[in-house]
Amino acid sequence: MKAEVARFCREEGLFSAGDRVVCALSGGADSMAMLWCLHSLQAGLGITVSAAHFNHRLRGAEADRDEAFVRAFCAGRGIALTVGSADVAQYAKDHGQSLEEAARECRYAFLRALPCDKLATAHTADDNAETVLLHLLRGSGLRGLCGIPPQRGSIVRPLLSVTREQVTAFLREEGIAWVEDSTNAEEFCTRNRLRRRVLPELNALSPRFSERLTTQSRLLREEDAYLDSLAAALLREEDGVFACAPLREAPEVLQRRALRLMTRRLLPQDVSFAHISALQALLVSPAPSAQCDLPGGVIARRRYDGLELTRPSPESFPETPLSVPGETVLPVPGLKITCEITENFKKIANTPFRFAIKYDMITQSILRPRRAGDRMSTDGVHTKTLKKLFIERRIPRAQRGVTAVLACGSNVLAVAGIGADVRYIPAAGEPAVIIQIESI
Repeated sequence: MKAEVARFCREEGLFSAGDRVVCALSGGADSMAMLWCLHSLQAGLGITVSAAHFNHRLRGAEADRDEAFVRAFCAGRGIALTVGSADVAQYAKDHGQSLEEAARECRYAFLRALPCDKLATAHTADDNAETVLLHLLRGSGLRGLCGIPPQRGSIVRPLLSVTREQVTAFLREEGIAWVEDSTNAEEFCTRNRLRRRVLPELNALSPRFSERLTTQSRLLREEDAYLDSLAAALLREEDGVFACAPLREAPEVLQRRALRLMTRRLLPQDVSFAHISALQALLVSPAPSAQCDLPGGVIARRRYDGLELTRPSPESFPETPLSVPGETVLPVPGLKITCEITENFKKIANTPFRFAIKYDMITQSILRPRRAGDRMSTDGVHTKTLKKLFIERRIPRAQRGVTAVLACGSNVLAVAGIGADVRYIPAAGEPAVIIQIESI
């Protein structure tokens, strides 16, 4: 299995030489196999591996057993381990979330705050198969059938090409123990029923079904990206208004994609099929000022033969210190900003909602609305006022007063929806803060 994992990591470009990799370690078979495999491959991959365990405090003595197990394992093999915990049940109650949602949010808040270049999670080919089947049951489109990507930002999945059967065989060969989560046997959970009943049948009918599905997911991701490029060409925008005619005349499959791409201008997360259907109805509505509501307070409105997305909100919001590392929530304009520190920056794709800033520029930074005279550089040579950039980027007038500006003193470091000032993007090897902006 080590050879297969090494091949997959290199083929997918999951790691760069010198990366500090934190393995999310539950103590279960998959995460134990990932940790031990990457620990064994450190020299060959040119990485440094440590582990992190999060105790959700949901399973009483069993959760404490898991924590004690991973502590003992890592201590016995000289593997650095960071342990965190939270009262997830209370967090779910306070935030009106399900236990599953709260557990994921608390766990990733802990993991993202750790100083590392890559965060490795132990998703396998079987996890990918379960995810695709779940999306099929829920009526997903092509994107859902693309499954779990090998990499999303700093999160990597080095076991995605191996099955759970290969994992357990590897652990037995290496003499590595693991713990079982008793909730995995509870069949009220749809994923567990798929895992225990459906997948074994499918693998019996079609040997290596999970591995074949992983290959199919990769091909579908490539086709999905190509279709997105065709759909993007349909978005003809002027002064923040998208022309309806090119969208109406397009094949419906591209029309839906173009509308989804349009919503990403204001919403980092994709909207539902129901919202896309509402936007399609707007395209053909005879009412010249028809409108519909989208998540995050966004309103889609017809402007005669154009479509405009706006987010009506108060004219401003208070200055807010940025938590580094950690999360900062801005109820207005409805954003969550997550920061993680890296002492040895590796190049990432800077996007309007995900970018890196030099660490020494961000230690006393704040989030605030735009001020008169604010300027930034998008090319490293010239600066432009934010007013001019907002106009060029077609940011609706109603949104400009509540667009979050990241500033340190009089320096504008970045703007949500535009990205980082290139003068403050770190060079490789420098200390940096990686910033992710999401809607709430």
